Amino acid sequence: MEDADRMRIIQEAAALFNAKGYRSVTLSELAARLGMSKKTLYVYFSGKEEIAEVVVRLTLDRIAGTVTAHLKREGDPIQLLQETFESIRNEIVKLNPLFLEDIQKYVPALWKQMEAFRSRQLTFVEELLVRAKEAGQIRDIQPRLVSAMILESIQRMGRPDFAAKHGVTVPDVMNALFALFITGLRSDRTS
Repeated sequence: MEDADRMRIIQEAAALFNAKGYRSVTLSELAARLGMSKKTLYVYFSGKEEIAEVVVRLTLDRIAGTVTAHLKREGDPIQLLQETFESIRNEIVKLNPLFLEDIQKYVPALWKQMEAFRSRQLTFVEELLVRAKEAGQIRDIQPRLVSAMILESIQRMGRPDFAAKHGVTVPDVMNALFALFITGLRSDRTS
């Protein structure tokens, strides 16, 4: 029963965070929507920040699973890279940009965890670039250097504040970055 209650809290919190952002959600509101006391929430979580951490961690776990599954597959490395990015984007869009922006502003430790996760997961880029280079699909580049460039671009530009500044969404930024890199990397630009 405890696991069911905990999961119910997480799901309702995720819905609230996605509707209102992190900052605007209160534990009192969450408890009321769940039909339980605020005190009961504290049985399961130390506070709103821990709940947000779990919501984010579940998303990151799904992304990690996707990356692992794509890396195990054989086939066209560029296609695998594209499919992996699309899967990641599809998970990220489940988190409201307002929620992500609030995390970036008001829960910087959690934001740093997200960025560290992103850095660790993007090692798959290098592996797929090595495969693509070996298959002659991309230019004669240094996969490690290009992976670092892609990572730095994503770290700097794949942020809610950057996207908002330019009037687009984080997935829009990610799509543009991916298209630019893939087009520039292909050995045959007509592909």
